Order: sequence, then structure tokens, then C-alpha cells
Amino acid sequence: MRKTSMILLAAALPMAVQAANTEFKFGGYVKYDAMMTKYSDAELGAGSATSVFYIPAAVPVKANDAEVESTSFDSGVKNSRFNFKTTTSLDNGEKVVSFIELDFFTGEGDERISNSSGSRLRHAFFKYGNYTFGHTWTTLMNPAHLPESVDFVGVSDGAVFARQAMVRYTNGPLQIALENPETTVANTAATGADSTSGANNVSDDSTLPDMIVRYNIKADNADFMVAGIARQFAYTNPTNTDGKEVDESVMRFGLTASGKVQLGKDDLKFSIAKGHLGRYTGIGQSNDATLTDKGDLVGNSVLAAYVGYRHFWTDSVRSTLAYSMFRADNHSDTHDTEAEADAVNESSKSIRANVMWSPAPKMTFGVEASKATLKKESGLEGDLKRLHFTAKYAF
Repeated sequence: MRKTSMILLAAALPMAVQAANTEFKFGGYVKYDAMMTKYSDAELGAGSATSVFYIPAAVPVKANDAEVESTSFDSGVKNSRFNFKTTTSLDNGEKVVSFIELDFFTGEGDERISNSSGSRLRHAFFKYGNYTFGHTWTTLMNPAHLPESVDFVGVSDGAVFARQAMVRYTNGPLQIALENPETTVANTAATGADSTSGANNVSDDSTLPDMIVRYNIKADNADFMVAGIARQFAYTNPTNTDGKEVDESVMRFGLTASGKVQLGKDDLKFSIAKGHLGRYTGIGQSNDATLTDKGDLVGNSVLAAYVGYRHFWTDSVRSTLAYSMFRADNHSDTHDTEAEADAVNESSKSIRANVMWSPAPKMTFGVEASKATLKKESGLEGDLKRLHFTAKYAF
């Protein structure tokens, strides 16, 4: 017994020394969501992520001119999350801050019995001096500029939204980052087994990281950010329609700006993004590039924007009205068949209004009504109408 105690004490001593210079915190929230959704043109596929939160590209559209109107009820707690943070004071006077956060989006439990789901990594990074290393929000976005919504994102059409691995340097209002690259390609040139007309063909063949520069601007009642990105689109495919090997890469660019203006207790939030931003906008609604039948890789330009106004009725009750839109130039002249055009998203838009009530500082109940429309390159459209309730407690 004594031997076991000594072993435990020896193991605990290094932890105790470390703990003397380290502050530990944990947090997160439990969030229950329930939603009734009406789809105008088709049934939603089983296990679709849009049954958890609004994803524009997942709105079903009619197939073969056969309209199938459907309504569904979904509920769950997948948006709940848990995080752990440490702050360590070093002998040189510097501090190291680490942060890890999980939610529960992955895995589909059996809805007859357990309704379980697996954990998913949201953030894992540490900060030392002016540098951030790890996996977190892309430098292209400021999450504080997203309007308050019952939905997980809400303004999904117009939002720049991504988390990924990076190295980021921060010096006052200036941020410079090298982030993980990824290219999504609409391949209209493949033949044989690679013929996936209109489909997404993900390529990670980029030889350069995504390079982002951001500048933050603060005023008495407002804060803004502007950011630019330089990206290398790359795609390698065995053959195109001419039987020639494809190995293409191009450099493309994009700009984004967002902000928050405080209007007394109310606030106005907005964002606009334009250029070759592809996967960064609309929750991956558009391909980054298109491979033509000549084997040329051309970038797809997008325009994405949102605006949201929040009004406080009382100290604990407030409402947000938000509008969001997305439009992509997918080089429609490269889509030779209707099937190809049916598979490519041209635009989407959504509008939502909610009422949020916080009877206690860390407890919120909310209800939100929303309507969204997705339009394909071929002209097909699908609508979504949703009534969404949430109950959230943060700790």
C-alpha cells in the first residue's frame, strides 16, 4: 500500500510543479435543437447534415420534373460542445495558452434506441508570443461578426466560414497566416472511370499554403476587418477527354470585409466576400475551380454577403433579422449536359427572424423562422422553410 502511495506521489510531483504555473479552465454548453422543416421539391436524404443546421447546398431540389413536397421534424443535441484551456506562465515572462474544443457532430446513432453520436475536433491550438499554431478559425473570418441566430451559423449563404490548421502571426491589428490548402474541382473533362460530370473532385495537390493577410480596425462603437487571400488551385487527373494527362495549377485571389456597429444596445453585423474564395464561402457551396474539356483549370469567382440587425426589447429579450446571399460564376459554358448543370450550385439566399430570451446570464431559449432557396446552374430550384427552437445552457 505504501509502495503504491509513493509511486502515485512521485508521479504527481511533476504535475504539481507544472500546475503551480498553469491555470486550467473548462467550458462549453449543452444545446438542444428541435426543428420542423418543409422542403418544396424533394425529400431530404437520410442523415443529411442540414437536418442539424442550415447548409445551403443540401437543400433538396426536384428531380426529373417530379415535385415531391415533404415535411420533417428533427431534434438533437449535436451542437453541444466541451472545451479545455490552459494558461502557463514561463520563466522568461511569456505565456503559453492552449485550447482544445470538441462537439458531437460525427456518427449516426440508431434513432430507435441510443441516438448517440461521436465527438469531433473543433479547435486544437496554442499561442506563444505573437504566434498561433494549430487548428482554429481561418484568419479570413471573425466569428464575432456573425449575427445571433438559433441555427448553428444562420447566415450560411453569405458567411466566410472555415476551421483549419495554420501558423498565424499577430502584431497589433495586423495578422499574417499560412493555412492548410484544399482545392475542390468540378471535373467536366474526365473520361472512363473518372467521368464524374459536375461532381466535386477534391484535390490536395497544392504545393503552397493558403496565404492570408488581415487588418483589424476598431472605433468607439464599431470594429471591422479586411482580409485578402492568395491561393494555389491544383488538380491532377490521369486523362481528359483528349486522352492527355492533366496536371494543372493556377494562383487566384479573394477579398473579404466584415464588421459590427453598436447602435446603443442594438447592433448591426455584416460581411461581404468576393473573388476566388470557393470552399471558404457558403459552407462549401461552390467548387474552387472548373476543369474544362481542354484540360484547363479555371477559378470560379463568388460573391457572398450577409447583414443582420439585432434589437433588444428588454435586457433579456432580443430579436435578430438577417439576410444572406451567395452567387457563383461556375463557367457554365463548360457544362455540356443538363446533368452536369443540375449538379452545380449557382446561387442561394435565405432570410431569418428570431426571438431570444435569456432568463439567466448563461441560459438562452430561442425560436427562429427561416426561408431559403437554392438554385442550380440548370435553373432547378428548391426551397426550405423552417421553424427552429433551441434551449442552451453554457458553463
